Amino acid sequence: MQKILPFLAAALFAVAAHASDSDSRVVEKPLVAQSLADFNQSAERIRKEMEPGGVYEFIKADDRRRVDNGLAHIGKLLQDHATASDLNSRDKMTLVNAQEEINAVLKHNDSNRLVCESHAPIGSHIPVNTCRRYGDIEEQRTQSLKDVSDNDRARVSGKKGN
Repeated sequence: MQKILPFLAAALFAVAAHASDSDSRVVEKPLVAQSLADFNQSAERIRKEMEPGGVYEFIKADDRRRVDNGLAHIGKLLQDHATASDLNSRDKMTLVNAQEEINAVLKHNDSNRLVCESHAPIGSHIPVNTCRRYGDIEEQRTQSLKDVSDNDRARVSGKKGN
């Protein structure tokens, strides 16, 4: 047990160092709309990040629609007011709720979000924790689907696959 402890500590340190990497952290609140100008900048950045290669590139179609609708609704609310503080209480509540929904959807679809699973490997009852980035999981899933499709196409056409 004492021989395993240093290795365990080193592994935990490596995971913590990887998780603390500044360019691979999850943005807690990607949208905080205080004024129309701030909102327009944030909305443009979010739309850009939902494109291929962006932080939210793996966002599902329904989630993307929710974000786009929320951004449009917030834009409409802020269009007639200089800042969020100029809104009446009902509109402020609507603004905050829309922001929170957008932030929750984006955080869930963030490629840098760490997803940890606990499972017992074959032949053991001792669970092992495995943590991977959401983006890595989605890339592997996409590549697996592509490989299966390529193999099926090759099988149907009579060519041998890799």
